[in-house]
Amino acid sequence: MATNESKTLILFDDGQPEIEREARAIAERLEEQGRGAILKGAAEVGISEILAAGLFILGAGSAGSPAFAELARVFKGVNLAGRKVAFFGSSGAAVAWLRSLCADTEVTVAHSDFIGRPEPAALSAWLKGVLSS
Repeated sequence: MATNESKTLILFDDGQPEIEREARAIAERLEEQGRGAILKGAAEVGISEILAAGLFILGAGSAGSPAFAELARVFKGVNLAGRKVAFFGSSGAAVAWLRSLCADTEVTVAHSDFIGRPEPAALSAWLKGVLSS
């Protein structure tokens, strides 16, 4: 399956309203820039969606979230070389945990992490950095 570099897959921690709001804000900004975005709870994503995306944006409210359990299993056996990932979350521990899930995938980290509650201007600047890398 070929990757679609214009497609961004945004996966968020299911059941975490603040993280879902942040994920939706990221998706809205991507759409405003004419870039396709697929927004999914981490527990709902399928392998075909993972393999088709060129950029992943992963967000979690806490380390060890059960919503990412299946994704963690899939990431142990998939090579995502040539794709990029960026992380956002409510804490450094949550983001570090997300990074560890991707450790064996060979995906490239696109930009520094976004931690905490985003203000619209800060979120836009972060996303601009993610997309320009």
